[in-house]
Amino acid sequence: MKSKVRVWVDQKDIKISCTNDKIINITGMIGSGKTTTANQYRTDSNYIVISLDCLYRGQDKENMNQDTEEINQLLKQKFPNQDNEQYFKQYYDEILKYINRENKPITWVIEGQHIYRYLNFEDLKGTLIVKRTCLMNCWKRSITRHVKKKKTQLKNGEITKKQYHNNIWYWIKRRTKQLKYYKKLNQFLDEILNVN
Repeated sequence: MKSKVRVWVDQKDIKISCTNDKIINITGMIGSGKTTTANQYRTDSNYIVISLDCLYRGQDKENMNQDTEEINQLLKQKFPNQDNEQYFKQYYDEILKYINRENKPITWVIEGQHIYRYLNFEDLKGTLIVKRTCLMNCWKRSITRHVKKKKTQLKNGEITKKQYHNNIWYWIKRRTKQLKYYKKLNQFLDEILNVN
């Protein structure tokens, strides 16, 4: 099976069973549609979705729920000086401990790019879904989403015109890092498909 994420053409998601745990891990590049996929579970009481963006820098507040807030507080207590994504392996282990401790009769959904960037296949519990949206669509979606957010902030007087223009330029440059994320995701796909 060809596993690569392409530059111009979207590919079908890959779904792999890692263990029998009632956990679904959704990962992919920024703008690949992870949240859209996770939203399919949010309205079902048989699932609880943990958005990893909620655990970093207060992003994605609209998807914060009680369990995510509790995990967030636990991580801040356990790792008060480790506010860096490079510690995500430790964070993931703590999320798993929380899930096991809660012992709820539901399936947990963990959604975020951190999964492929900082974990190995053997670290994962449950099922893995990898979004294989092409590089260019991810890049365009992420820029569009950011510009829309900043326009709303400008309209509401939360930022100045200068801050708006500086911020947009910064994010356009920063999103070119998507190429690095693209290469990392393809390496991750090669690794997990070689294991299987």
